[in-house]
Amino acid sequence: MSTAIAAREPIPSTRALIKRVVDFARDNHFAAGDRLPAERLLAEKLGVSRNALREALATLESLRVVEARPNSGVFLRRSAAESSFEAIVLLAELGSDPTATEVRESIEVRAPLERQAIALACARRTDADLAALKAILRDTRVLLAAGGNIADFDQAFHLALANASHNSVLARMLNAFYCLTLPRRRRYFADPARGAASDRGHRKIVAALEKRDIKTASALMDRHLGNAQVYWKEALDGDSPDAAKP
Repeated sequence: MSTAIAAREPIPSTRALIKRVVDFARDNHFAAGDRLPAERLLAEKLGVSRNALREALATLESLRVVEARPNSGVFLRRSAAESSFEAIVLLAELGSDPTATEVRESIEVRAPLERQAIALACARRTDADLAALKAILRDTRVLLAAGGNIADFDQAFHLALANASHNSVLARMLNAFYCLTLPRRRRYFADPARGAASDRGHRKIVAALEKRDIKTASALMDRHLGNAQVYWKEALDGDSPDAAKP
């Protein structure tokens, strides 16, 4: 039995192993189209069983990050063109920040979806939807008073707003965007003043939603998104990972 196999760490979860496979490919400079090491060798390098590795690779294949070719091996796909959006979200949840380009492009897609959600919510929201939003606003105020970071409540607010559209596909799409940027928004809301400003915007949106005032609610959402886009532009322009890219 090899030393690598004998010294295996406790079996990691499939999600954790997915990140290790992706990190391995990145750290060893594998490019799109490159073949990953054979299953036995890769399992030894990662210190895991071949069964555990197979599960991780199967998930990565379903997310179109890798491609398994019969009798040839496992190859990396071109992430920008071929992998799924869910792959970016999953890796973000596992601690791998999306690139500045990925965040910037996701904002371009998210904005019109948010506008659609607010318009549908004004027409379809229920009293229960309003109650859920107001409860989040109350919890946000309590956390702000304690000087806390409202990133999780910010995500909960926007998801509750999307749910008020009563379009489950739209809500799921928007939730993926919220999950993608949550680590960065936690850094953003580390400044309580930013949290307070966001809370004021949320309260005005709920007031317009309660009146089913689509025009005002849409204008408020545009302003809210505009303020966020200013921040993201400033933050992402300074991101070092993309700074060296052409």
